[in-house]
Amino acid sequence: MLTLPVYAAPRSPAPRMLSAMFGQARRTPRCPDAPPLDGRLAVVTGATGGIGLEIARGLARRGADLILPCRNPTKGAAVRDRLRGESGGGAAVHLVAMDLEDLESVRTGAGSIAASAEGRPVDLLVENAGLWPMRYAQTKQGHEIAFGVNVLAHFVLRQQLERAGLLAQARVVMLTGDIYVLESACTPDYVWRGRSGGMRAYCRSKLGNLWIGGELLRRFPRLSVYVVHPGAVATNLGGDAGALGSFVKRLVMIPPELGAQMPLICCTQPNLVNGAYYHNVHGQMSLVENDPASDSRAAAQLWDCCERLARG
Repeated sequence: MLTLPVYAAPRSPAPRMLSAMFGQARRTPRCPDAPPLDGRLAVVTGATGGIGLEIARGLARRGADLILPCRNPTKGAAVRDRLRGESGGGAAVHLVAMDLEDLESVRTGAGSIAASAEGRPVDLLVENAGLWPMRYAQTKQGHEIAFGVNVLAHFVLRQQLERAGLLAQARVVMLTGDIYVLESACTPDYVWRGRSGGMRAYCRSKLGNLWIGGELLRRFPRLSVYVVHPGAVATNLGGDAGALGSFVKRLVMIPPELGAQMPLICCTQPNLVNGAYYHNVHGQMSLVENDPASDSRAAAQLWDCCERLARG
């Protein structure tokens, strides 16, 4: 049985992030192949590339049936065919159209997920899709785009699936980034400029993921909820890093296949602590009282804000 350490995470960002950066490839645990997921139904957002594709591949390899929301039907079809081919044609992979920048598309896509499920419950909901914006933009409903995609769109998707009765006993795995510790707020109306502003918008949304995860379990205690830091992963998140940046990425970051390991652990393994925050290097994170993610009042306020915006 896989045993993960418990890490007393310092409030100070620098030692916390530096302690996890070097040696990631060696220190990231690999998800066991067992238990099998035969007959389980999983929904994975952002599965057309990066960590999401590797999570979907890992779930399919363990026998899960997949429903993949995607905005680009060409990329989605290529991923579907790839996963089916890798399984010898045995993987059940369904695509549904969904644009996380438009809440109406999210609602319509949730209905398509219900239709594709054909009465089966969703056993795994993996909220993986996310963006690190390079320039200020808003969603179709007028919300700052990192908040709108990384927090609110997943909130509405989850809400719609829950109201349809599909999440009765589900395991919900939400991806965050430990870089959230640089921020202390998450709001739909944050206005910013430049690359540093885009980084702050991303960090704020990742803090929001942790707050929503805590509130989700408090309000729906029948669920299993895990928030996961997959590691510093070499993906296209954050845009083109240039020659020097690409070299640094290769030096200290891990490939998506390794970045998928802790999310897969949280998707598959028994005896995890419900509601815990898991880190690819440090294991279960024990957060101090003044950590931004420990602010239960702010978490409740964010949940209420998302409920109001979801009605709009």
